Amino acid sequence: MKKLRRIGLGLVASLLSISLVACGSTKEEQKQESAKQEQKQMGKEQKKLEQKLPKLESEYEEYTKEKGYMESDDYLVFEADFNILAKSIESKNILQGDDGELDKHLKDLKTEIDHLSNNQAIKAQKRYGSAADVYEAAIGTHMHIVLTKADITQHFNAVNTIELDKDFNADSYDYEKIDADATEAIKSIQGMPMKRIKLIKEELEKYKASFSTEEYNQLNSAVTSVTSSLNKQVEMLEVLQKESGKDKSTLEENTKAAETQFLDAKEKVSAFESKYDIQM
Repeated sequence: MKKLRRIGLGLVASLLSISLVACGSTKEEQKQESAKQEQKQMGKEQKKLEQKLPKLESEYEEYTKEKGYMESDDYLVFEADFNILAKSIESKNILQGDDGELDKHLKDLKTEIDHLSNNQAIKAQKRYGSAADVYEAAIGTHMHIVLTKADITQHFNAVNTIELDKDFNADSYDYEKIDADATEAIKSIQGMPMKRIKLIKEELEKYKASFSTEEYNQLNSAVTSVTSSLNKQVEMLEVLQKESGKDKSTLEENTKAAETQFLDAKEKVSAFESKYDIQM
């Protein structure tokens, strides 16, 4: 009986030992499989990042195929896409105006991406298209240019540069000059600032997923306000044109509206930049 008991205990010990070995083996296999999956995922992340460069190169070829160089509007779009990718890998290879060496910038960026470690690639892929990077690379500069143009509180604003008593009582005014200045100022507002606003809207839609709903609405609302301010200023300038036939009594009302809308846009832009500690 004792002999049988010893055999039984021995069998249990053997089975337990086998079980522990099997368990240890299973854990090791799971660990190895987990490492394989992680490696595979790391490879995917790096591939995703690398695939962004051919798209950028294709964009460059498309923009330059007709004339051999980029039009300014095309360059602004290309610069934004390039810098968003460059920022994601923390590259110092950032475009700041077309220096005529875009081919070199692309090659340098490709080299940097090719030399990323898997961990660096994963980090870059996670960062790519972040709200702060997209804003700094594709939106912020244009937004500040437009805000400066719309700042009716400054003496250099298009409306304020036209010296005119708002009561229109002075007989000594050179109305021919006022008309010419107002016409020129309208062209100035409807030119570059409105083009930049169009670009901002396009970039906001293109990278909409980079922003939270609140952030997107905040920036979109800022664009709407600054656009309204500029449109009000155009209306004011049209009043100053001698043949406009518009009611001059609306000048003061439009001045207040233009200032309120400008300040609203400025406040929303400042709030967004403060959130990410962006200095522009």
